[in-house]
Parts: sequence; structure tokens; C-alpha cells
Amino acid sequence: MRKKGMPVMNVGISLLILVFMTLALLTFSVLALENAVADKRLSQKAADHTTAYYAAADRIQEQIADRMQEAEEQDLAAGTQFSFEEEVADGQMLTVSVVLTEVDGEKGFDVTRWQLRSSDEWEADRSLDVYQGE
Repeated sequence: MRKKGMPVMNVGISLLILVFMTLALLTFSVLALENAVADKRLSQKAADHTTAYYAAADRIQEQIADRMQEAEEQDLAAGTQFSFEEEVADGQMLTVSVVLTEVDGEKGFDVTRWQLRSSDEWEADRSLDVYQGE
């Protein structure tokens, strides 16, 4: 009598393929999750910086409005310049310069500079050992 056995080779190969595919999908899902977490952190940093920037811009707008009211009360001449600075974040300042104008008897102002700049002093990194020759 002949014994009928299951072909071991067919079951082994399909099991190996299944294990390999499972590991590949697990690896890709972990990479996708890590990418999503990194994107969320970056988006949060961008949102925080944008909020800080517009808060600083709002404070400068209020200072400009106060200065314009003072200029009308003191009857300052057109061409008078004012500068304002507000800290946006660590190491960043929003610098704004305005000049008073007068058109048809109405006082106003023109923005001559609206700049986000670094408040820290730049320092070159010279810590790398660079080949200087013999």
C-alpha cells in the first residue's frame, strides 16, 4: 500500500513567503508611522512659529497705531521715521520701519521695512579638521 503524504516543499515555501511579506508590511507600516509622527512635529513647530510671528506683527501694528495718534496730536511733519522691534521667537526679531506721509491733508504712513531677522550674532563653525596641505 502506498502512503499519500503531503508535499512538505509546497507548504514550506508558501509559509516562508507569508512570513517575508508580513515582515515587509510590518517594516513599511513602522516607517510610515514614524514619518507621520515626524510630519506632525514639524507641522506643530511651523504652527507655533506662525502664531508667534503674527502675535509680534499684531503688537507692532498696535504700536504703529499709537504712534500715529501721537503724531497727529503733536502735528509731526511728513517724512518722520519710526522703527519698531518685537521678538518673535528665540533668536528672531521682527523689525519694522515706517515713515509718515500726508496726502490731501490726511496723515498716513508707508512701511519702508518689514523684516524678520536673527537677533543672535552669527559665528562661523571652525571645529572641522580640514586638510591644510603638507
